[in-house]
Amino acid sequence: MSFYTALTGLNGSSADISATSNNIANVGTTGFKRSVAEFGDIFATSPLQNSSSSIGSGTILKGIKQQFTQGNISSSLNALDLAISGQGFFALKPSLTSAQTVYTRNGSLNVDNDRYVVDSAGQYLLTYPVNDDGSVTAKDLQSAVPLQLPVTSGDPRATSNISLGVNVPAGADVVTERSE
Repeated sequence: MSFYTALTGLNGSSADISATSNNIANVGTTGFKRSVAEFGDIFATSPLQNSSSSIGSGTILKGIKQQFTQGNISSSLNALDLAISGQGFFALKPSLTSAQTVYTRNGSLNVDNDRYVVDSAGQYLLTYPVNDDGSVTAKDLQSAVPLQLPVTSGDPRATSNISLGVNVPAGADVVTERSE
């Protein structure tokens, strides 16, 4: 029995080291959330044993828990980088035809060649469609669609008139020459 107890301890340590090394490897990954290995007494979790009589009989990995605490929000030069303050996730689709929805807190986004907003893996950011008045009528995630930017945001037009209001300090020198 002591060999089995020692073996469960080694397996538990291996799982803990694996979770810790994954945390270290991803320390620079945007939106990464650390994981923690959680353990329990192997026989205390069995419905066939009296937990008070089987203490020290081995350990078992109960699970790897993802920690979703708020991380630091920092600014970037990319206008499409988004952040979530508090709870929540960005919903993404792996492909335009996929029925699967995946979730992330990584808000590093870009535009692909077809003007869709995508993450670094090419997954499509989902948004709710809006009416012409700006209201959202969608009630569930099945109504969400991949965000595609329009070709143009309006027709360009040269400026024809301008109104300018300026306050000049009372003690300023009067300009008598035109500068070019």
